[in-house]
Amino acid sequence: MQEKTDTDATTGSKDHLTQITSVTSTTPSSTTTKPPLSKEGDLDSSTALASLPTTSNNSSSDDDDGGGDEALAFLTNHPRRREIFAEARAMLEDDATRAALVRKIDWNIAPLLCCVYFLQFLDKNTISYTSVMGMRQDTHMKGQQYNDISMLFYASYLVFEFPTQYLAQRLNRVSLYMGINIMLWGTVLACHAAATSFGALAVLRTLLGVFEACVPPLLVLIVAMWYRKEEQGRRISWFYVCNSVTKIFGGLVAYGISYVQGALATWRIFFLAIGLATVATGWAVAVWMPDSPVQARRFRDAEKVAVLLRIRDNQSGTQNKHLKKDQVREAFTDVRVWLICLSMMLIAIPNGGIANFNNILLTTFGYTPRQALLLDAPVGLLSGIFILTLGHLSDKLNDRSTISILCLLPTIAAGFLMFFLVDPQTGHPLSKPLLLLASLLSGSYNASFMVLLAWSASNIGGHSKKVTVNALALVCLSLGSMLGTQTFRASQKPIYQAGKLSIVVCLLADCVVLCVLRWCNARLNRRNEKVRRELGVVEGGVQERREVERVAWSDLGDRQNVFFRYTK
Repeated sequence: MQEKTDTDATTGSKDHLTQITSVTSTTPSSTTTKPPLSKEGDLDSSTALASLPTTSNNSSSDDDDGGGDEALAFLTNHPRRREIFAEARAMLEDDATRAALVRKIDWNIAPLLCCVYFLQFLDKNTISYTSVMGMRQDTHMKGQQYNDISMLFYASYLVFEFPTQYLAQRLNRVSLYMGINIMLWGTVLACHAAATSFGALAVLRTLLGVFEACVPPLLVLIVAMWYRKEEQGRRISWFYVCNSVTKIFGGLVAYGISYVQGALATWRIFFLAIGLATVATGWAVAVWMPDSPVQARRFRDAEKVAVLLRIRDNQSGTQNKHLKKDQVREAFTDVRVWLICLSMMLIAIPNGGIANFNNILLTTFGYTPRQALLLDAPVGLLSGIFILTLGHLSDKLNDRSTISILCLLPTIAAGFLMFFLVDPQTGHPLSKPLLLLASLLSGSYNASFMVLLAWSASNIGGHSKKVTVNALALVCLSLGSMLGTQTFRASQKPIYQAGKLSIVVCLLADCVVLCVLRWCNARLNRRNEKVRRELGVVEGGVQERREVERVAWSDLGDRQNVFFRYTK
C-alpha cells in the first residue's frame, strides 16, 4: 500500500512537471537571467505567474472547480498584477520594510488569537476552579458525576470536530465563523452560573464543547496561511502560552473571588464574569481579525502579494472552499496522519486528568482549597516558560520532534513523584515539598502539544487535507481527554493511582511515536529528493525555483507535491 502510494505520487508529479514545463518554455528567456531567489521571496518569475492555470492540473472530476486556492486567483487575475508585483518586490528586498510587514502581520493576528486561546483554555477549565469553590456541593454532585461532566465537554468536542471544520471551509470566512462560535460559547459559559443540578451542568458542558471545537484546528490553518515554516513554532507558542497565562490569571482571580461575600455564590460569579468577557472577545474576532492574506482588508494589495510570496515555499497554500475528495483520501491513507493522531491522544489522556484534577490533587497533597487555587499561578508560570522557550528553539533548530520529547520529560518525572510519594494505604503525602514540585512540573506537556500543532502546520499540504487532519487530530485529542477524565476514579480517592500511572505510561509511549514520526518525515524527504533528481531538477536551480512558485498555490496535497519539504 505504501509503495503504491509513493509510485502514484511520483507519476502524478512527473505529469504535472511535464505540463507546467511546457508552459514555462513559452516564458521570455530574459526571466532566466535574473538573480536567484532571496530568502523572503522572489518575484523574478512573476512573468511565469501570469500564465498560471486557474485550476490545478491534478483536480479530480468530483472536485468541481476547486483546483487552485484563493491566492492563485488573486495572483493571476489582479488587474494591476505587474504593478503590485513590482511594489511587493521592493518591500521584500528591503530589510526594514520586510520586517515592518512581519510586524503588521503579527499585530493583526497575534493579539486576537492570544485572547481566543486564553479564553478557550480558561473557559473549559473553569470547572476545575469551581470544583473547589463549592460548585459540587451546590449542584448536589455525587460519585463520578464530576468526572462525567468533565467528560461530556470532550464528547461533544469529538462529535462536532468534523462538521465544524468542513462548515468553516465551506463558508471560507474563518474569522467570522470563529467569532460567532466564541460568542455562543461565552453565552453558554455565563449560563453555568444559573445551574442548580448535575443535569443542567451536563447540558451546558455539552454545548460548550460543541462551540469550542472549532478553535485549535482553525488556529493551525491561520498560522499556516500567514507565516513561514521557520516562524510557525514561535508564533504558535505565543498563542499556546496563553494556556499557562490562564492558569496564572484563573487561579489568582478564583482565589480573590473566593473571599467575596454576598447573595450569589462565588463560583457563580466566576462563571458569569468569564462568560461575558468571552462574548466581547468573540465580537472583536468577528469584526477585526482577517480571514486570510487575500481577504485582509487592512493590507494593501502589494502587501498581500508580499505575504503570499513569503509563505510560497511552505507549499501549503491558503484557503480553498471546495472539498477535494482526493485530499481527504490522502489524509486517511497517510500513516503520518495516524501517528499525529496517536500522539495527540497519548498527550490528551494525561491532559484530561491534570487539567480537571490538578486543584483537587493539590488538596490531597495537604493544601487547603484556597491554597490550591493560589498555587495554580506558579504552575502556569513554569509551563509558560517551557512553551515560549521550546517554541523558539523548535524554529531555531528546525527540529520539532526532539523538542517535543524534551517537553514531555518533566511531566513524566512529575507523574513518578506523585505516584511514589503518596502512601498507598492511607493517601498521606510522604513529602509535601516534592509533591508541590511535581505539581509545578506537571504542565510541561503543554509545550509538547504546542510543538505538535506547529509540526502538523508545517508538514501537511492541501487545504482539504489540512482540514481533515486537523479534525482527525482534534477528535483523537477529545477522545484522549475523555479517557483522561476517567483515569482519576472517585473510588481511588485520595490516592488516584490509576490517573497518576496513566500520565507516565502514555507520555513514555508518546516519545516512541514521535521518534517514528520523525523517521517517516525524513524518509519522505529522501523520496522527494530522489524524484526531483530523476526529473532532472537541480536543487536551488532556476527550474526548481519556477516549479516551486508554480505549484505553491495549486492546492496540492503534500504527498502529491515533490517540492514539499517536511520538517523533522
